Amino acid sequence: MSEVNAKGQTLEQFLDEYDESLYRHPSNTVDMILMTVSNEKLKLLLVKRGNHPFINDWALPGGFVNFEEDLDDAVERQLAEETNIKTKTYFRQLYTLGNADRDPRTRVISTFYLSMTPESNIKSIKAGKEEADTVWFTISKVTEKTSPTGRSSLLTMENEENDIRMEYRITDKVVHHYIETRSTLLKTSNAKIAADHIKAINMAVDQIRNRAASTGILFNLLPNEFTLREIQNAYEAVVGHKTDTGNFRRDIRKMLNETGRKKRVNGKMAALFTFNPMFIYMKENL
Repeated sequence: MSEVNAKGQTLEQFLDEYDESLYRHPSNTVDMILMTVSNEKLKLLLVKRGNHPFINDWALPGGFVNFEEDLDDAVERQLAEETNIKTKTYFRQLYTLGNADRDPRTRVISTFYLSMTPESNIKSIKAGKEEADTVWFTISKVTEKTSPTGRSSLLTMENEENDIRMEYRITDKVVHHYIETRSTLLKTSNAKIAADHIKAINMAVDQIRNRAASTGILFNLLPNEFTLREIQNAYEAVVGHKTDTGNFRRDIRKMLNETGRKKRVNGKMAALFTFNPMFIYMKENL
């Protein structure tokens, strides 16, 4: 027997009478913070807005979710449409931004996804139909000062080939039991990030740095088989500093499987490894 509500209605009867026009419908988008490592540097993909709103500003690739479309399906569609990446690539929900006035067109709620891919997947990147350009930016974050009450950092996105530079000061302030984060575009910039996308970008950088050495997230930036040097290069690109080779290799090997194969690197043969997802169930991990 079907369950009924206080009016004695079954689910089917309730839906027959339900008036969806009682509530205005917000629009929903998915936006991708797509990163890779190239030339030992962490890269972020941004698209130049070709139309209003935020015309000529740099934004994360993404777009509106179709009414009967799952969010993850929308991400895969947008990756194909706006970046031409059609191979399976890593992505996971990072954060949702929904301030009522964040988009002048209408009420827009955006779900941001952290997406990471090996450099081999980015050879055919192209701009989508509504974008003026698509560019990979070298992204870095450097801590300027810390204190018991907060932290100040410099988040930089730069493309030297096109002479584009965006610098934001990120201020993390302790407020009771949580951290309040604000960003300020610096005068050294000659472009800016659209809307509130800088908030999601900053969160993504912090997340991959915090999880690079303790989870398998780092390996989404690498091909299926890789050398120890390639892993270390990717790790150093993510965290933004050099690391001790001996200690790093000793720790990272706990997460790896040996393939028994080798490849020639700078005239020498180097062993190839794959990531072992089962390492998290082992007694001793990073």
